[in-house]
Amino acid sequence: MASWTRKPDVYPFEAIELVISAIVPIVLIVVGTLGNITSMIILMNKNNRRTSTNIYLIFLCLMDTISLYQWNLSNTLPSFPNSQQQIWGNSVIMCKLSEFFSFYTLHTSAMFLTLVELDRACLLRSRWYKRKIAQPSAALIVCAFVFVILFCVNGFLFGLGFEYSIYDNTTGLYQTYVACYYSMNQQLNDFFVIQYPWIHLVIMYFLPFGLIIICTLLTAKKLIFSQTATNEQITRSNQRNRRISIMLLLMCLTYVIATLPNRLCFSVFSSLILGHDYTDTCMAFDETYAP
Repeated sequence: MASWTRKPDVYPFEAIELVISAIVPIVLIVVGTLGNITSMIILMNKNNRRTSTNIYLIFLCLMDTISLYQWNLSNTLPSFPNSQQQIWGNSVIMCKLSEFFSFYTLHTSAMFLTLVELDRACLLRSRWYKRKIAQPSAALIVCAFVFVILFCVNGFLFGLGFEYSIYDNTTGLYQTYVACYYSMNQQLNDFFVIQYPWIHLVIMYFLPFGLIIICTLLTAKKLIFSQTATNEQITRSNQRNRRISIMLLLMCLTYVIATLPNRLCFSVFSSLILGHDYTDTCMAFDETYAP
């Protein structure tokens, strides 16, 4: 994974980065928090939480909210001029929490979004699934498995991050610093830099994209191409399922559009972007909007 630290830039890039990294994230936090909390309140209504799809949506809103604060708030304070404040780099514990939740929240959100699409596709095509699997209790068990499995996958991130001291000749004192995303264990460093990016790509992109595309095609076939030959009036249930499926399709397309630039910048084109005046602008824009 590409490593990037924002530095002061020349005009107009500094002004653009201030808007992208400081002002826009605050707006996203406010709007995203209100939207996710409102959605969770509606979905947790007694009638709404009886469906498995809504259970997955509740957890999706929860993890998206945590991810919203973890990514945006951590970049907001240091982006203001002459600001030296940091949220996650003040201690080793905060550093380790940042490292873990940075990826854990993204992975769980991607999985719950995939489960939403998978659940809708199976509901439309299988009566057995609707009777046996698409129940709130079964959905809660699936969610628990997702949390546990992804915790095991990302748990090694707690091993990254350490404190080190440097002697300051000017003051005659040792200055203590925190190094995040690094470890004194070289094997752990190599795993994070070499193998883990591929694991991240599979969990965050390849697996969700593949399942979402398949489920979308199956849903479209069921709702559009499987209509009867006669021009019978579409039932209210089919109309409702079509609206929900279109909404979920648009949500999944938004996910693809929003997250793809992140991987292109940090994994594919990082060598071309780093080292220029516009580097911080591109990376800041990517980090603000992609998660």
